[in-house]
Amino acid sequence: MPQPVEFVKLPSGGAVHVEGPPNADPILFLHGAGGGAWSWKPQRAAFNPSWQLFVWEARGHGSAARVRDAGLADYYVDAREAMAAVIDLARRPAFVVGHSMGALLSMALACDVGAAVKGLFLIDPIYFTKDGKRDILPAALMPLARVAAGPLLRSYQRNGAISRRLTRWLFERAFVDRERMEAAWPDQRAQVPFEYPQFLREALGAPSGFALRDFAAELAEPTFLIEHTRSGGEPRFPQPVATLRQRLGPNFHHEAIVGGHNLQLDRPDAVNEHLKQFLARYGTTNAPTG
Repeated sequence: MPQPVEFVKLPSGGAVHVEGPPNADPILFLHGAGGGAWSWKPQRAAFNPSWQLFVWEARGHGSAARVRDAGLADYYVDAREAMAAVIDLARRPAFVVGHSMGALLSMALACDVGAAVKGLFLIDPIYFTKDGKRDILPAALMPLARVAAGPLLRSYQRNGAISRRLTRWLFERAFVDRERMEAAWPDQRAQVPFEYPQFLREALGAPSGFALRDFAAELAEPTFLIEHTRSGGEPRFPQPVATLRQRLGPNFHHEAIVGGHNLQLDRPDAVNEHLKQFLARYGTTNAPTG
């Protein structure tokens, strides 16, 4: 039976939902931009009976505190506080599961807190490298994006028509399964993605000092990387995959799944099965048997 949820407020404004048996090994889930605890509904249902789950929400997301501005460095503070809550409550190393922005933060956590992270399960990470290159927008679109940034931000902040249409358009393209997309849409609509100027500037090609690290070159923990694909199994971003494969050897696993960016919602059965196998290989016997 699923265990009741405990809500923990973090000092800087983030939040953590804690659920599952208190004596079980912990998993920390880190959502992407515009996500929240709802982004992990299929995984919470599948893993709650056997693992203690710490489901993070960054400031400005879900049930966490609202703020006027935030960027990657702020979200990382929240993620570090979430890991501190894991250590305080579970008192043992955790597996960290991250999606998109949350996967980038997961890599940073593993690089910075070392033994507190038992393994990483990364779903469609965003990548930043030391030279400032990132995958969010093609270079040819950057000038147009910067021109549009001001009106777009103002539309999001007042929940205007532009933001509603663009949010819906982006969300649809993060799924292949239309039924699952429609089921998740009410939860996404409760968020205001890209509400904060700092994160928007970073998304449009001005990453913060925090982001300008090649985290893939620093990782030492077992890592499973899942990327979405529309047509084939080749890595979407081959350089980080090659770096991780060279650095981690047999402790690195890569899989491409046909689906959209929100793979944990769009293809939950496949994601859950890979996560189950990863936990069984590097964790304990707590992985679900069903």
